[in-house]
Amino acid sequence: MNSVRARDVAAKHGAEKLVLVASRRTDMPRFHLDEIIDGLNTGVFHPQPLMNPVFELAFTPGEIHSVGLWSQDYSLWLDRRGEVKYPYRYWYRFTLLPDDPAVKPVAPPLAEQLRQIEILARADGPDAVNVCIDPLFRYRPIGESEWRDPFTPEFLDEVMRGCSAAGITRVTISLIDYYRKVEERACRFGIEFFYTDKKTPGGIEAGICMGMKVKSAAGRYGIGLRSCCEPGLVDAGIARKGSCTDGRLLNSLFGAGASERPDPGQRRKAGCGCTLSMDIGRYAEYGPMSHHCGHDCPQCYARR
Repeated sequence: MNSVRARDVAAKHGAEKLVLVASRRTDMPRFHLDEIIDGLNTGVFHPQPLMNPVFELAFTPGEIHSVGLWSQDYSLWLDRRGEVKYPYRYWYRFTLLPDDPAVKPVAPPLAEQLRQIEILARADGPDAVNVCIDPLFRYRPIGESEWRDPFTPEFLDEVMRGCSAAGITRVTISLIDYYRKVEERACRFGIEFFYTDKKTPGGIEAGICMGMKVKSAAGRYGIGLRSCCEPGLVDAGIARKGSCTDGRLLNSLFGAGASERPDPGQRRKAGCGCTLSMDIGRYAEYGPMSHHCGHDCPQCYARR
């Protein structure tokens, strides 16, 4: 197995230290927390980039700028973060969805998620918590004619009110994208999605309408919106271009050292503003190296 040092990867990123992300590919804080804690304590992870073999990433704590944890449920992390032996700096991408079992079958209810957000913001600072409503969509059970919008004004108001109470001043939003694997999974769930793209009649207008609804709720609490790969929402003045991994923000929060170079491996043409980092997740969903995600959300595009 090929082995690389974090300091060498950081140097290729034009940085002094490496930013770790866990993970775009699965919910590691909820389903693979042992691996996160063991890796941070031993200085070894085994990532698997898309269409590439697993390799070994070796590091000392001093080579790591910060650790980004991406999840819908930080309950285990809040109980066990004290098991990490070294003083890493943490930041979070917290995905929120409505309490609708058709689209959030496993993740905790919104009230519990907002409780976790408050704890994270208090422990690591509100600017270290990136709350994401990701993605916005409409759906309907197969065979029905009416589309359902689970992102109700009540849901949006509760999200913004909770974020404001925690001191959070920005929320990231995105719109659902078409992927064949998502469509096939939705069919197995007995639902279908309304896509906000040019191929769907009224899709672009529907996306703007959903974005405006979120902006209205956010504005009541003084919260600004960022977009995740949604130039249409930026052009419409609904949100500013966002970065789920933002080296400039991380340097301002935790001190200099993180890369501020654009990440060419992300969807830059679609408006991604992320900077370079190292994702420690794997795309393997089965077997001894599995990083299967148990949330089982039908709209997830990260899962195969």
